[in-house]
Amino acid sequence: MENDLSAQYLLALLRQIVKSSFYSGASGEGSVDREVVRKIFSDSKMSEKKISDFMANCAQIFRRAAKGAWSVGKMEQMLSKTEVSEEHRKVFAHVWKTEGQKIHKEIVSRTIWNSSLDETSWRIDVKANSRHVKDINEPTAIVRLSIKKNNQKREGVETVHFEMGREELENINAELDKIQDRINEISS
Repeated sequence: MENDLSAQYLLALLRQIVKSSFYSGASGEGSVDREVVRKIFSDSKMSEKKISDFMANCAQIFRRAAKGAWSVGKMEQMLSKTEVSEEHRKVFAHVWKTEGQKIHKEIVSRTIWNSSLDETSWRIDVKANSRHVKDINEPTAIVRLSIKKNNQKREGVETVHFEMGREELENINAELDKIQDRINEISS
């Protein structure tokens, strides 16, 4: 990924790539402003093909970083395994430090089509007695789920409350274990 850009021009280019790759409407596949690119590479001796390949490689690095939710340290570590100069690694790290969280959040928001779980809270209560039976001492889980409707802000949140006894809780845990096993199986 060798190039002859100054750190300042690389910063401008990376910002253009991030903007066009992640913030260009629903698809995120906008095009880089060709006039800006022409100015950035005006003093460069790189061919059009090398410029195009270089920009594609930069975009690929940011896509991989966003997909993997890389930290700045991880970005620097991955770039140290490439031909990127120390000065340019610092520029990549700076851009990732300022944009990484926003990029990851943008990608996640594009993958949510339906309602999603926003917040969960729970507690355990013990029923001590009732009108008909004294001394029950049966634990009950009280659960509150906040469900965000169709990727909206706080206004689109619906709250669901429910109670579960010991048997229902055991069944839910068994189902969650099955889900976790399936996820582990797929990701292995």
